[in-house]
Amino acid sequence: MSGAAAAGVVACGIKILFREIKSRDSNKIALGVLASLLIAALGAVFLSAFIYLERFFGENFITRVICTIFALLGLAIWLIAPKKASVFLGFFTGILWFWWIGLSFLYTEYPFLAPIVSVFVSAVYALIFWAISYFNLWIRAILIAAIFYFVEPFGFNWFKPEIILSSGFFSPHFFAFPFTIFSLFLAIFSVRFLRKKRIFFALNFCAIIFLTAAFILPAPIAPKLPEIAIALANTKVTQDVKWLPKELPRQIDESLEIVDRAIEARDDLVILPEAAFPMFLNKDEIVIAELSRRGEYLTIVAGGLHLKGRLPYNSAYIFQNGEFLIADKVFLVPFGEASPLPKWAGRWINSLFFNGAEDYLTAAKATDFAIGEHNFRIAICYEIGVEKMFQDAPPYIIAISNNGWFAPSIEPALQRLLARHYARRYGKIIYHASNESPSEIIR
Repeated sequence: MSGAAAAGVVACGIKILFREIKSRDSNKIALGVLASLLIAALGAVFLSAFIYLERFFGENFITRVICTIFALLGLAIWLIAPKKASVFLGFFTGILWFWWIGLSFLYTEYPFLAPIVSVFVSAVYALIFWAISYFNLWIRAILIAAIFYFVEPFGFNWFKPEIILSSGFFSPHFFAFPFTIFSLFLAIFSVRFLRKKRIFFALNFCAIIFLTAAFILPAPIAPKLPEIAIALANTKVTQDVKWLPKELPRQIDESLEIVDRAIEARDDLVILPEAAFPMFLNKDEIVIAELSRRGEYLTIVAGGLHLKGRLPYNSAYIFQNGEFLIADKVFLVPFGEASPLPKWAGRWINSLFFNGAEDYLTAAKATDFAIGEHNFRIAICYEIGVEKMFQDAPPYIIAISNNGWFAPSIEPALQRLLARHYARRYGKIIYHASNESPSEIIR
């Protein structure tokens, strides 16, 4: 029997067990709720384990085996979970994926909002899972396979169920996830025809075909590493001091020292994290001059804010051949950098929680640049998990992040999983320099 068929039988068995428990006369309601909680907890663990395995063990053969099995079981449970269980499944999955989102509020005047924000985010996914559960099996399968390509609650697009497959042996191809869902649908549906062996085996044969395709669909071959010396900086500046004025001179000096070491090592490119210079860098002529002078020896990419008139941008600065280019961010973090709400509501939120700070603005498109024959694209933090940044991009992507907002948490692991998935789907290599999480090459 195929893996999809086995997952389908297990999932159907869980559903039957749920009905049996629910049908008992004693404490019927309590047992029904308990069964829903157990199914939801189990499914949420299966749908989320890949993030924690990545965080604590990285990618290896054993974790890929576990992630492959858990992905099939978790998706099968999602397909057949009853309505009550689906609400809990969405909530628990939201918590396990995004409990860290509220941590950023620890650095505002309202730290008590941290758990409230995380619960609110999870409640949104509980609502979406519940809505999906109202449809029959084949419509559920279509919605699960497609809905999160189009539905991004409040503009937040880091919940992509397809990356559940990314730590297993599945292909990163666009159709791998829909094919996996369809194979599970066929396997679960075939259980209804256990007495009709021909139909049962025909459906499972089709399930095997689709599941096999999900493993072997072709993906682009990543390019070779560029033949230039690249230094990835890694900094450890905690968020509680990152933006303190008294800490600014120290951070400037440390960033310049990183550049100087790269020059001494005869590197061709040095990449510093997001907000390596935590200020409106284009307004500081002295620091700009220091970086421009060093940019005559190598290319420097470093994060800093950009003020254009009175309009703020989160940006990367590229110093090269004594000149510099500013790459403004294209995709902003919802609420963290720009409110996805109507302007009047966004102003009220900013006034209440962020001391009246203005939303950042965005560039119309991503910034690309070249070092010799090698072309690079700039991605800033959140953007590394946005698929559109990889479409029509050059072979190499420079990503800079400040993960101090969410340290310590699983956020860097989820960020890495998204980046690696899209890098493999589009055949790219990512050079990621980060603060408060590992700097690394992702491919």
